Amino acid sequence: MNRLPLLLLSLLTAACQSQPDRPTEPAVPAASSVPTAPKRDTASLVAPSGSPPTLALADNAVQLVNAKTGSTTTIPLGRPFEPLVRTITNVLGEPPARVGVNGECGAGPLKMATWANGLTLAFREQDRGDASPGREWQFAGWSLNPGRGAGRAPATMAGVGLGTTRAEVESAYVIKVVKSSLGYEFSTASGLYGLLDGAGPQARVSALWSGTSCVFR
Repeated sequence: MNRLPLLLLSLLTAACQSQPDRPTEPAVPAASSVPTAPKRDTASLVAPSGSPPTLALADNAVQLVNAKTGSTTTIPLGRPFEPLVRTITNVLGEPPARVGVNGECGAGPLKMATWANGLTLAFREQDRGDASPGREWQFAGWSLNPGRGAGRAPATMAGVGLGTTRAEVESAYVIKVVKSSLGYEFSTASGLYGLLDGAGPQARVSALWSGTSCVFR
């Protein structure tokens, strides 16, 4: 009987039994696959291909609405200036007509970006509130007034915008109307404000705003 195979089998068995057991170590992902914290860049909300979403106004926010699916992305207050202005520029197809700081607002200095269609985004300087030290201009509110360009002015998801009648506003929202130094001023409990050019049901909306604004009474 050939004993060579038995000798080789014995040596291999001894070698395997001499190896100490090792605990299984977790796999370390490659650097490129390690997830990173999401950046606060609202430009990523606009798809690079296809039609851009439409812009809608909301209480203390603006919204991006997919015209095909109706899905809505809400951009709340607190977003930084540059990425938000870049996003709205992409949606509207043009940059702001004016950008500047108004130091005479009752709420304190506000940095404002105004588009030709009459939309203004207001930003207040605040602490970053994250790991990055320092301060930045953060989204604080919006206002809508008659524009000087041909671009279509945005409206709320309920269709309330410049030129909407008081009757139409009241069919979409519960509003309170008061006579102020600005004229006939209306408001909702959720934080939408506006002006009417008269008191009757056919009076039309002449301005809208929400959040921090630079309204002088």
